[in-house]
Amino acid sequence: MIIRDRVATVEDLRAIEVLPENKDRRFELVNGVIFEVPYPSPLHNLIIGNIYSPLREFVKGRNLGYVFTDSVSYSLPTGDLFAPDVSFMAHDRVTTPLPKQFMFAPNFAVEVASPSNWERELLNKAEALLKSGTSVVWIVYPTTKVVDVCHLSTDGTLNTRKAEIEDVLEGETPLDGFTLKVRDIFEL
Repeated sequence: MIIRDRVATVEDLRAIEVLPENKDRRFELVNGVIFEVPYPSPLHNLIIGNIYSPLREFVKGRNLGYVFTDSVSYSLPTGDLFAPDVSFMAHDRVTTPLPKQFMFAPNFAVEVASPSNWERELLNKAEALLKSGTSVVWIVYPTTKVVDVCHLSTDGTLNTRKAEIEDVLEGETPLDGFTLKVRDIFEL
């Protein structure tokens, strides 16, 4: 059981990040809780690449904007701060030179589940992104080879649809025309 006397802030996160013992560690702030984010495994990285590469090709070929991996963080109006495993930002939302950190949510985001993640933690991230302006979030589960496609319902609640290995994912509104077979995400 975690007992907290207050909700953590971005300032608390920054104070932890600059401690000498944390120089090689990564952290995220989700719903007022600071989580250490372990470095990804080779499988995790392959899955990220299997999403990032075709998405970047699609976006670049149509001059739609930018695709990032988890080295780019987003500070959301909810107070959360984290780096999705893959994210897309449309040109019309970004100025150049690019900032060190975005102060708003991406148009599209992907989270790949790690053994250290709780499902609720991933759903909380998706919900925070969606409530902050992201159109769609994919949560990828390597062990079961399924993807949850997350949206906000008209009443503001989180809505998820499971895509299985034979399904094809669509980029939807932020990425009209982009498709990716679920099977291709898990290809080694």
